[in-house]
Amino acid sequence: MKRVLLTSHKFFPEHKAGTEVLTLKIAQDLQRRGYEVKVVAACPPDLDARRKVEHSFEGDFREYEYEGVPVHIVGESLRLRDYEFRSEYYHPLMKRHFQGLLADFKPDLVQIVHAQNLSAAVIEPCVTAQIPVVFYSTDFWFVCPIVQLKRPDGQVCRGPGPMALKCLDCYTPRLLPAAAEVMEAVSAKYQVVGSALAPMPELVKQAVGNAASMAFSGLKAPSAFAATMERPGVLRKLANQLSAIMVPTRLMQDIFVENGIEKRLISHVPFGIDTSKLVNHTEKIASDKFRIGFIGTFFEHKGVDLLLRAFLSLPAAGKVNKDGRSFSGSELKLYGDPGQFPEYFAKLENIVKQGGARARNVHFLGTFPNDELGSVFQELDVLVVPSRWYENTPLVMQSALATRTPLVVTDLGGMSELVKDGVNGLLFKLNDHRSLAEKLALILNKPQLLEHYMSNIKPERTVADMVDDIESVYSRVLGLSSAKK
Repeated sequence: MKRVLLTSHKFFPEHKAGTEVLTLKIAQDLQRRGYEVKVVAACPPDLDARRKVEHSFEGDFREYEYEGVPVHIVGESLRLRDYEFRSEYYHPLMKRHFQGLLADFKPDLVQIVHAQNLSAAVIEPCVTAQIPVVFYSTDFWFVCPIVQLKRPDGQVCRGPGPMALKCLDCYTPRLLPAAAEVMEAVSAKYQVVGSALAPMPELVKQAVGNAASMAFSGLKAPSAFAATMERPGVLRKLANQLSAIMVPTRLMQDIFVENGIEKRLISHVPFGIDTSKLVNHTEKIASDKFRIGFIGTFFEHKGVDLLLRAFLSLPAAGKVNKDGRSFSGSELKLYGDPGQFPEYFAKLENIVKQGGARARNVHFLGTFPNDELGSVFQELDVLVVPSRWYENTPLVMQSALATRTPLVVTDLGGMSELVKDGVNGLLFKLNDHRSLAEKLALILNKPQLLEHYMSNIKPERTVADMVDDIESVYSRVLGLSSAKK
């Protein structure tokens, strides 16, 4: 029986996004094939990985089983210990901890699904121990420290550039805390400072905070700049020591190669999904309304505000066609956790409040158990994915296609590799809610287009299909490893 150690940046039950789902499905399918598997991950907060979280446990790690898969979670006490700017991508304590895991579990192979939070330092002990290590990339973390390859002005990016100059005004400022955070830390450490400031006017507090922030930034800025500029070279060197790299999109392959990762290591392995609970939900429940859906994270890079603005600008009802068919109106169903990023959700609520009569047809419906995904799609005519970044064929897009739900998505990156404009869905311009509104209005006024798009949707790729390809990569690298020995 072969042993495989899988790494992810986060994992269930605290974290439930696409990478976590993918890691779980790969682990479970490998188990069904006779592999012994363990998942290694961390459990940081969603917004700032340099802060401890309330649900963090005591100790350096904990182990448990999730849906039959053994899990090893690195504790915040270990992950944040001796934390420096460089630790984001190369953490010596994570390297040492991973060495111990390798010695205990004795894997035949390590598969990195995500290295963030553990850091890419986990590659080195695998190479030293001559354990093949493969990487199945779900995003651009190895190239972009903020993952999304998106500039502060909203423009998409292709990588750090020479000396990581493009990261210095994009990523580095995020490393340095705001004035309020500096004062919070100072007051907590030196209570006399907090007591002295408490009775002072707000303007004085702000002035002191700004001065402290400037002093702190002046002290820390050199190491932040150095860490940013060193990052591409360190990760490029570690990536090129991997036995193999799998990417879900051609776009990702191109961007990796442009940033110095060796093409010979890269194989194109599209994602697969668990279709077992979806294929019986391909028939839509009838409605006289055009039902537009979003399923995902309520956050800025997901572009939910674009979707709201587009929807609120739609006509109240569709036009009556020659065959007498029309939609009596439209409704927007938004599924996601409003509490995950409350500031952004407040922005969404404000857009709705200003939406007039059309706002009555906007519905924030929270989250739902994964088993109900098929039923949710049966009551959606289209799924909109308005992301502002490249994405990597989000699993929710594949789930939509498995239920024969047409897609309306940003004409960008991996998303446009799944959607053929006018064939199985529609593409709209990046960051352009008017372009999105035009596409939605097209369907609102021509309901027969939905049947056309649905007829062109092919059966979706499954987890088993994906793991077949992953296993073939395993066989190749294990064979090469054996030959070397």
